[in-house]
Amino acid sequence: MKGTSRSFFALAISMTLLSGCSTHKASDSTDLSGRTEPVSMNSVVFTDYDLNRRWSRGFGYLEDGERYRLSLVQHGQRPTSAGTTEVYVVLRNHTDFDYQVEARTQFFDRDGVPADVRPIWQRLTVPANSLETYRELSTSTQPLQYRVEIRELGR
Repeated sequence: MKGTSRSFFALAISMTLLSGCSTHKASDSTDLSGRTEPVSMNSVVFTDYDLNRRWSRGFGYLEDGERYRLSLVQHGQRPTSAGTTEVYVVLRNHTDFDYQVEARTQFFDRDGVPADVRPIWQRLTVPANSLETYRELSTSTQPLQYRVEIRELGR
């Protein structure tokens, strides 16, 4: 009887753990929908799969709702006093630790052809539970479009 109750207890515990795992939405790294879309101008792209991934009621979360590590608050471009273009991206860190990322901006002319200088990755630290702004200046005075890529530092 004692052995049966232990087996039943172990089974109940394992079923409880497994049922908690079944509510976790499994990620599909083979989903190519975002990776095969045409390049859109005046946009921001997270090139790391896990950086802007959404978790919905996963293990450790009791309430419903999505969870992010890093999210995009806003982005845009504006002219500078020198006549060049400044691109800005405001990022929000949803974690309890500082998040280090790299960002780069590719400028394009009106026809969608890469213009200006070759993009260089710049390091950026987004403080825990806070906002940080990434900025990049063009070297041309011509009207330009942009595409910003963001990745986790070290990837």
